[in-house]
Amino acid sequence: MAVPRVTPDRLPRYDRRMPSANVGHYFLGTQGLALLRGWMSGGPELARRVDEIHRMSGAPGELPMSLTIDIREHGVADGYARWSETYDAAPNPLIRVEQPVVRAMIDRVPAGAALDAACGTGRHTAYLVERGHRAIGVDATPEMLARARERVPGAEFREGTLERLPVETATIDLAVCSLALTHVPDPTRAIAEIARVLGPGGRFVLSDFHPMMLLLGGGGFFVATDGTAGNVRSYAHLPSRYLAAFRAAGLEVVDCVEPAIEEQDLAALSGGMESLAAEAFRGAWIGMPNAIVWELVRRA
Repeated sequence: MAVPRVTPDRLPRYDRRMPSANVGHYFLGTQGLALLRGWMSGGPELARRVDEIHRMSGAPGELPMSLTIDIREHGVADGYARWSETYDAAPNPLIRVEQPVVRAMIDRVPAGAALDAACGTGRHTAYLVERGHRAIGVDATPEMLARARERVPGAEFREGTLERLPVETATIDLAVCSLALTHVPDPTRAIAEIARVLGPGGRFVLSDFHPMMLLLGGGGFFVATDGTAGNVRSYAHLPSRYLAAFRAAGLEVVDCVEPAIEEQDLAALSGGMESLAAEAFRGAWIGMPNAIVWELVRRA
C-alpha cells in the first residue's frame, strides 16, 4: 500500500469522466486505524486523532482532502504491461520488507535448477543466478519479461501463466513465487502447478501481500510513465486458504514469516505527505504485517 509522491511536477492525472479516489480518505482511514489500535490505552494522542479527523474532514479544499486522482483497475496482463517501465523505479515498502526474507530462504537451498514463477522484472531471478542456480523465469506479461531479460542475461525466460507453467514435471529444485498469487481469485491451482514442477524434497518460497493489508484497502497500486494511476486487481487470501492448498499439493510448511512495516516505510506509505499526519501514520501502520512469506518442501 502506497500513495504517489506529491510534487508540483508529478501529480497523477485527474479526469472527472473516470472513477476517482480522494487521497484524503486514505489519510482519514489512517487516522481512524491509529485511533482503533490505541482506543483502549487512553491518553491525549487519541484526542488528537479525533481532532485531526474533524480538521481534515472539515477542510475539503486543503491537502490531503483536496487531492483527487484517477485509479483505473486493471487485470494482470494490462496492469503489469503498464507498470513494467516504473516497477523498479519507485520505493516500494512491500518489496523492502519482503525481499530480505525471501533471499534468506533462498540462501538455505544448495545451487540447482530454480524457477522464478511470475518473475516480473527478474529481481529474484537475478539473485538466484547470483547464488549459482540455473534459473528459469516465467511470466505472463511480455513487457515484464523484456525487462527481466535485460536485467538477467544469464537466465532463461519463458512466457506462461501460474496455472500452466511451461516447465517439465519434477525438474526443479527450488521454486520462488513472489507477490503474484494475490492477483488470482483462488491460489489452489497455481500452488498445485508449482508443486508439480518440483522434484521430491524440492523447496518452494512463496511471498505475497499480507491479507490484512489488502483487507485494509491495499493493492497493486502504480503510476505509469504517462502519469496515470492504476491498480492491479487483487484478492485477500487468508492463511487457512494457503494451508489447504499446500496440503492438497503435497507441500509441507517449513517456516512462515510476516515482516512488518517500520518507520522507514512511512514516507512511501504517505506519498511524501507524512508531515500532514505523522503521529497517525506511526500509530496506524508501524508493526502491521505487510507481507507473508512461506517456506515449503515437496514431500518425497
